[in-house]
Parts: sequence; structure tokens; C-alpha cells
Amino acid sequence: MSISNTGANSIDARDLIVDYGTAAGTVRALQCPQFFVESGSNVAVMGPSGCGKSTLLGVLAGLARPTSGTVKIGDQPISTLSERERVRFRRRALGMVYQADNLLPHLTVEENLGLQLAICRDDMNTSQPTAPAEILERLGLGSLSKRLPDQLSGGQRQRVAVARAVIHRPAVIFADEPTGALDADSAQMVIKLLIDVQREMAATLVLVTHDPTMAKQLQRVVTLSRAQANEETRRVG
Repeated sequence: MSISNTGANSIDARDLIVDYGTAAGTVRALQCPQFFVESGSNVAVMGPSGCGKSTLLGVLAGLARPTSGTVKIGDQPISTLSERERVRFRRRALGMVYQADNLLPHLTVEENLGLQLAICRDDMNTSQPTAPAEILERLGLGSLSKRLPDQLSGGQRQRVAVARAVIHRPAVIFADEPTGALDADSAQMVIKLLIDVQREMAATLVLVTHDPTMAKQLQRVVTLSRAQANEETRRVG
């Protein structure tokens, strides 16, 4: 695959706090003194339910601002951007994969990718985007291009969701429990695809998962306790 990414794409988050106001008072959803991911590497984030894994991912991706603290991707200070600037940055530089594939049911696989490409096109760094048919072939999904989502298995749908997330060649890929609804074989296929694509693109990958079998396939594992990030628990390679 000839997909490439030349931008700096390290992730550096410091002193992150996310608080929510409730009728009972303030609830601290996340307290993370430091979270750093080297450019072009991959890391799994684990921890018990309610520890802030998805909150951390949302703040890193600029989907929400922290109550306090800073987030930088490369040289870009995400946490200080306006909402409009964060939207443009996400379209240009980030790819998102969720547990639900969120494919539009009335569009074919190829059309779902084409729509994503059209949405991102004005904010992309490259003047030569990857065509939907081309990336589907490169990712071994060419035979699915004319199918509607309800004609696919769960694993196939999630593989298409990965293709959609990377069609604009993002610098960083965020994946939030992407295998949570899949059987073991399909989950393994999706994780392998994510890692292969991340390496081919020289992108940075942050994967949230509750499954240690999936997590151990990444280079690093960071464990979050409730409301606080602990030191990384494992490094491989």
C-alpha cells in the first residue's frame, strides 16, 4: 500500500482534568497527569468501566475540551482551538473508528467511503486523495464495494469502517472499542487491519479496548484506574 503521511503526529497531553456538573455536584470523569504517544507508534488504553477511557479519547481527538490541561498533536494545540477549528483539524488529520460502524444503510460500501472523502476533501493535506475503489482493493475489500451495509457481516462492516476512517490519509487514528461487538475471529481481523494500515501510513494509533487479547497486539498498553491514568504497564518491541 502506498498510503503515506509526512506530518508530525505525536500526541502529548498534560494535566488533563474533565469535570461534569450534575445535580449531586461535580463529577470528575478524568484525571490524567500525562499521556504521550510517539509519532508513528500505536498504544492500547485499558481500564475498568467508568475510568475515563472514552473521555480521554474524546479529548485527544478534539471532540470535547478538557476542563483544564493541554493536548497537542504534533505542533497543533488541540485544546485551545475553537470548535470550528477543531472540526477542520479532525477532518484533515484524524480518523475515527467506533464500536458501531455507523455506515449509512442506503449507500453502498463504495458510496459510504466516497461520502466521507467528499466531507474531508476541502480540509485534506493532499491534492491526490485515495479513490474509494482503490483503498477497498488495497485493504482486501474490493469484492464488497457494491454491497449495502445490511448485506455484510459484522466483521466486514467494521473493516469497511476502518477503510472509511483512513481514506483521507489521517495522521492519527483513534479507535474506541472497535471490536466490542464482534466475535473473536472478526475482532482479530479488524485489529490486524488497523495495525497494518497504521504502519503503512506511518500514522499514530490510539486504541481503547477492554479486551487484553486485543491490547497485547499493540506496542504499548496504558491502564487507566478510575479517573486517573497510571503509568504504562507494558512495552513491547
